[in-house]
Amino acid sequence: MSDVKHTPSEYTLEEYLQDVRSILSKESDPAVFTASIKPLSQRLAASPAMQDAAYRVCDEEQGFGAHLLHEEAQHELAVFMFAWLPGRGTPPHNHETWAVVTVVEGEEHETHFARNDDGSKAGYAELEKTSDGIMRAGDVSVCMPQGIHSVWNNSDELSISLHTYGKHINFTGRSSFDPEKNAEIPYLVTVEN
Repeated sequence: MSDVKHTPSEYTLEEYLQDVRSILSKESDPAVFTASIKPLSQRLAASPAMQDAAYRVCDEEQGFGAHLLHEEAQHELAVFMFAWLPGRGTPPHNHETWAVVTVVEGEEHETHFARNDDGSKAGYAELEKTSDGIMRAGDVSVCMPQGIHSVWNNSDELSISLHTYGKHINFTGRSSFDPEKNAEIPYLVTVEN
């Protein structure tokens, strides 16, 4: 982390990126560096800069809006704002990269799953729900590359969250899952630039 102290009103996306790059240059263990990124993500999520009306736009068909704020060469270190429509969300999915997610506004119901098969059968996956909970403004969730979770906005209001990934999620080869059919499906999202 940089030695510069920031207040939420002063912390910018560029400062956040500099701090994250500094952490990543010194640490290779995702469990360690995501723990260091969490408070920075909370700080950026609390910044007035994250209140742009453009980040509230949603894609009706997919149930959320994915707004790309930053992406580095080879699609590394990608930062998004997600806006979740009321009563909408994602199926269970993995990222195939690390992720740090901080709720900016509203609430999100996050459910975690364990994969019980060995992944050797193409298009097949056996999932078991392991935990779930409600995340509210300021709460942070960390996902490891093989972690599987779903996110749902059960409220009547829009929910907004800040997502930082080790790689742009449409370039990781990630999957979504249908637990009822034991199916694994390639998963891409529509992204606003």
